Amino acid sequence: MTDASGTAHDTVAETLFIVTVPGATPSKWVERFTSRHRAVQLVNQDEAAQIAHLRPAAEGELPRGIPQLGYVRWRLDASSSEVLAAAGIEPEQVHVVTLYQEQPVVCVGRDHVLAAWDSDVDGPLPAAELEALDDAQVDPRDFAPVVAPEADPLDVPEQPGAGERMALEIVASGAGYTVLPASVARMFGRRDLVTLPLEPSAAHPGWQVALAWRRDLDSELVQDFIGVARGRRPSSSRSSAVPEQRQQKQEKPSKKQPAPKTGKKGAKGAKTTAKKGTRGRRR
Repeated sequence: MTDASGTAHDTVAETLFIVTVPGATPSKWVERFTSRHRAVQLVNQDEAAQIAHLRPAAEGELPRGIPQLGYVRWRLDASSSEVLAAAGIEPEQVHVVTLYQEQPVVCVGRDHVLAAWDSDVDGPLPAAELEALDDAQVDPRDFAPVVAPEADPLDVPEQPGAGERMALEIVASGAGYTVLPASVARMFGRRDLVTLPLEPSAAHPGWQVALAWRRDLDSELVQDFIGVARGRRPSSSRSSAVPEQRQQKQEKPSKKQPAPKTGKKGAKGAKTTAKKGTRGRRR
């Protein structure tokens, strides 16, 4: 690769592959992290395949290596260790950094009885209102594609969020309701639906969102992105050089100061004058 002056460069950007789930919006972090020396490739997965990159390599096979990092979302009534263990992954082999919690929302058609609920006046919809309905809940997991344990985490679906998309399609027709993370409902943004904040309950506690990666794939690249997600500036070779330049500037010798004059009008003369003045005052 050559620049405008014709100088050749062999710099290759290091790429961080990040698994995303429906509703995740890492664009701000990606923008801060990306530079001439590093890039990001997003791997948009369904929630059913969100931990495929955390599975260990099969016996006798080399670790995949990518994606190195990914979003994970789970219900607040469970822990990350429980979610990993249920998928056959040793929790001790995975780093998990929590990011934020998501509130549940309920989506109904515009002709549904709950569409009249005014959340600005009455607040979030109580869970008891859902229990009193004759309608059934439409669960997106019933329509999500099945992901095999040995699936390649780089194999992305043609349409991420297919389960949520189908659930919303059914609800828009006037049949039942569905409960989603607020970010997922916002991602689809359908105008033929009414989305209401739902009061967290035992049935719908909300979700925890985190970034997770395997300990054996930990690297400076991964740690730099985690730092950006936590609000720190990404490290770079330039940032490490700046303090060194400042130190050299501080250690630079200052200009030589002229030596004080010691002539008749200098310090020596001043001392003599002081002595004469002292003797003149004695009587």
